[in-house]
Amino acid sequence: MTSVGAPIRSEGSDETKGRRGPRSLSEATPGRRLRVLEVSYSREVWGAELAMMALAGPLAERGVDVMLGSPPGGALESSWRGLDLPFLPLQFPRHLGIRSGASGSSSSAYQLAKELVVSARCVRLVAAAARGADVLYSNSLWAHLDCALAGRMSRRAVVLELCDMVRPGPGRKVLTAAARLSTSGVAISKAVADCVGPSAADRVHLVPQAVDLGRFGPGRAPEMRRRLTSDEQAPLVGIVGRIDPEKGVDVLVRAMALLQGPAAGAHLVVVGTAGVGPRDFADLVRAEAEKLLGERVRFVGRSDDVPEVLKALDVLVNASVAEPFGLSVLEAQATGVAVIGTLSGGIPEFVLDGDNGILVPSGDAKAMAGALERLITDTELRDRLSERGLASASERGIATRADSLAGILWDAARLHHGAGAST
Repeated sequence: MTSVGAPIRSEGSDETKGRRGPRSLSEATPGRRLRVLEVSYSREVWGAELAMMALAGPLAERGVDVMLGSPPGGALESSWRGLDLPFLPLQFPRHLGIRSGASGSSSSAYQLAKELVVSARCVRLVAAAARGADVLYSNSLWAHLDCALAGRMSRRAVVLELCDMVRPGPGRKVLTAAARLSTSGVAISKAVADCVGPSAADRVHLVPQAVDLGRFGPGRAPEMRRRLTSDEQAPLVGIVGRIDPEKGVDVLVRAMALLQGPAAGAHLVVVGTAGVGPRDFADLVRAEAEKLLGERVRFVGRSDDVPEVLKALDVLVNASVAEPFGLSVLEAQATGVAVIGTLSGGIPEFVLDGDNGILVPSGDAKAMAGALERLITDTELRDRLSERGLASASERGIATRADSLAGILWDAARLHHGAGAST
């Protein structure tokens, strides 16, 4: 695994040696601060948005000021402004995507032409907004190519945060093209970095997600536990995140229904709202859960107090089909909660099976049930995994990620500055 902050291609190559110009813009202009415009097409707050909000303060301490540009009127604007961070309302036209239908088949030529028109409008909008910034920053798959093109148009450095598992096909081709056009990329896991083609891999740095150790720490939350379960004495299993086919909440529900013996009394709480995918998927999952588990399950919606939620759990599960990183798992480890994750995606990069957590194949309800039975009935195992998880999470604090990301942002601006671009 590539070290934190290092590009997938090793640093120190001949290409990076002997560049002219100052080491950084701050050296060229003492006391200068770096202005970053983060672009998001979302009105909602998902994992990538939460991660950036947590980083905004630490980045400011390192001379990097982040302004968010996104559609106004949603939870994202409210949350961002609630942190007294600058917000730029951008009314983006709606992207349609390059796939259509439930089967994910390729779009028609007409749909593709419409998508290109939408993209062109987005590029012009971002390029105009970028003139007040030194660096454009995108953490959305939808925005990557538009931001990369807008950076070329506005002559600004572009850094892409890669935080999506992209299937082979047109999506990966678009991602690779965006990475090639950008100044640099930041991948939150090696699994995500591997989605970028070899022609752009040398621009990608591996900077894993991190946990805010000031917010997430060991403790218990009895009042929160009473809100999450109808039986405070029963073991409580939780899953935190979107309710959509990618997140595997349905698999966890079926696993809970398979529990036998002493473990069969465990309760489940689902913390999250409907995400991407079929409109009625979340309703179907809830109906199945209530049919199979009855009073043993609660759906409590989104929570603004995830640390307290985690402190109320005995086991945290991430059942994703292919999780790009698994921030809820890391946060649970930092809270001292035993975790179960899947073997695909980025979770195995920081969760070691049997050491600081348990890993099972994605989509396998029987294997998930087996892991749950072990943790629910074996207190000694649960405590050992909790202690090991807490120790490993303590080495993944947000300050380390802020150091790496600030360095990459400053370096991107320096490279653009040294190439003679307007800053």
